[in-house]
Amino acid sequence: MRFRTALFAPPDAREGLFALYAFNLEIAKIAPMVSEPMIGEIRLQWWRDSLDMAFGEGAVRRHEVVEPLAAIIRSADLPRAPFDALIDARAQDLDPVFPVDISTLTPYLRETAGSLTLLAMRALGGEMDAAALNAGQGIGIARYLTAVPVLAAQGSAPLPGNIDWKTLRDGGADAVFALQVDDLVTQGRASIASARKARRRISKRAAPAFLEVPVADRYLAGIERGSDSMAVLAADQPSPFRANLSNLWRGITGLW
Repeated sequence: MRFRTALFAPPDAREGLFALYAFNLEIAKIAPMVSEPMIGEIRLQWWRDSLDMAFGEGAVRRHEVVEPLAAIIRSADLPRAPFDALIDARAQDLDPVFPVDISTLTPYLRETAGSLTLLAMRALGGEMDAAALNAGQGIGIARYLTAVPVLAAQGSAPLPGNIDWKTLRDGGADAVFALQVDDLVTQGRASIASARKARRRISKRAAPAFLEVPVADRYLAGIERGSDSMAVLAADQPSPFRANLSNLWRGITGLW
């Protein structure tokens, strides 16, 4: 979805967005690919070291993602803090008991999806950091909820609390699950609403950083409140064709 929204950015900005989204993908796939947390920490440190080089003035590592990432960091004068926040948050993926409660999950989603949205906006010349973080948190919550059934099927416990995941995987119900989903939906939609208050102050050039917002909001709005089975997370998603048309229109108007 993110790579598709980048196609609606001005041609001169697309490569920078692709680099940011590729960096995010590289960081996100570390935890599922490693057999031990220490190996994951080493790989995350490799990226921290690569960022040190990118934010310096010298040469960077010859790598298909590092080189274009360094180029957009330098040309757009991107801030370092969101990169560090994103990597530090992804380190939590290596913790087998994460998340322990909603108060740790929502900051994680803000620091991952929120930081990425902020960087994309900055790469497009935008300056509304708070709006980008709020939009990203809403997007992150929606993305996370769509992944819950997959993560649960793999044997993990993607939502905190005393939830009977076996019953849920078998098609049953759990009241704690319903409460946690409701909490996340409420937070996600509130974050998106806060971001939208600033959208008229965000240039049309920066709008592609926010084009996933309508999809995320539609998904969250479609989750029936109080539902206590994982079927609630199977809300309809727009077809790629419909999403592309919607993104084109919203990219042109800036009304995401």
